[in-house]
Amino acid sequence: MYVLIVLLLLLIASIVAAYFGAQTWHWAHTTLVVLVFLAAAGFFILASETLRINAVLRKQANRLETELAQVISRNEALQHGTRDSQVINALAAEEVAVPEGTEEIPSIADLEHRLHLVTRLRGSVWRKVMPTGFDRQTGTVTVTVESPQPSGIAADTIVCVFEEGPPGHPDPASGAQYLGEFRVKDAAGQQASLVSVNLLDEAEQRRLASSRGPWSLYETMPIDQNEIFAGLSEEKLRELLPAESVEEYLRQGTPAGPDDDQWHVAGFDEDNNPVGPDDMGEAVKKLYQRRLRDYSVEFSELHRRRVELLANIEAVVADNEKLKAALASAENLGAFREDEIRKLTIDLAGVKKEREIIEKHLANVEQQLANARRLLGQAIAENRRLADELARRSPRSSAVPAEGPLAASR
Repeated sequence: MYVLIVLLLLLIASIVAAYFGAQTWHWAHTTLVVLVFLAAAGFFILASETLRINAVLRKQANRLETELAQVISRNEALQHGTRDSQVINALAAEEVAVPEGTEEIPSIADLEHRLHLVTRLRGSVWRKVMPTGFDRQTGTVTVTVESPQPSGIAADTIVCVFEEGPPGHPDPASGAQYLGEFRVKDAAGQQASLVSVNLLDEAEQRRLASSRGPWSLYETMPIDQNEIFAGLSEEKLRELLPAESVEEYLRQGTPAGPDDDQWHVAGFDEDNNPVGPDDMGEAVKKLYQRRLRDYSVEFSELHRRRVELLANIEAVVADNEKLKAALASAENLGAFREDEIRKLTIDLAGVKKEREIIEKHLANVEQQLANARRLLGQAIAENRRLADELARRSPRSSAVPAEGPLAASR
């Protein structure tokens, strides 16, 4: 602003000088002087602007060079790691995920190595997998993988399928569930076909048909780790875990009680290093240790028991049907036997009546037989008496042998 004012004043002065000089100079000389003055003023203005622009650009260049050097140093720190506290603080200020209070940032190679160690145990994972169809006849599920592209799923790979989302409490069926192990039948691009490793019952088929996703596919069954639940509040644990097992998660790392068995007690020395079972007597403190679960074995055992229970249920249902048929046959046989008993009862009544008649007739016959025997005995006795009397009266009784019935009676 000051420079412009000075130039304006000089311009006015040059015009005044030219006006007074024109009285003695030739007009061409006067015009030339004015043009030279204007050219010098323009040059001065352009030179000043050049210096100003150079100063501004130099300042920006120096600032950008400084920022570039800082960015390069931070990139090198992220790539190769660093222990420079200033660089670590600068990265933290730029919202880079740096742990609070850390004194060293590992290099990308170190992080890749750690990631490899973690993923080697976990295996590959595909998230946000959407089911696109389910064939009940073959038990085949078709899915679409969102990322990566290509998906990288290989045929004949065994994957563990989980529904994404919060679990359901108290009804597990109302939330996300584990859907089972599946074999990749074929895969092309972002599409894949999965076939269940185990036979699916009606309930499992309904679950697969009704699931809308998204799913997570794990190449290896996730392992149980205490670090997953570290730092969670009691309310959060009770929200995530079933009531039957939440207590052992709450007690993890707390002092062990006298009723805890040796499989749930971990001993530590003065330096907080774990001690072995044989040196448990030297432990400074004993903490409750939750039993880590092998979910692959657990789910396999649960599936085996489930199949066994379903087979037992099917066998019991079949036995019930057989018992119902046997009961119906027994009821028919019972009705037949009851009818037969009724007929036999009628026959028995007739037989009893006939027996009574026969017994009465037998009594009469026996009475007649007794009378006949009595009369026969009387007749025999009377014959003997008559024979004896006849023998006494006959003169030839001693000389002639008796004949006929009288002789026989003798």
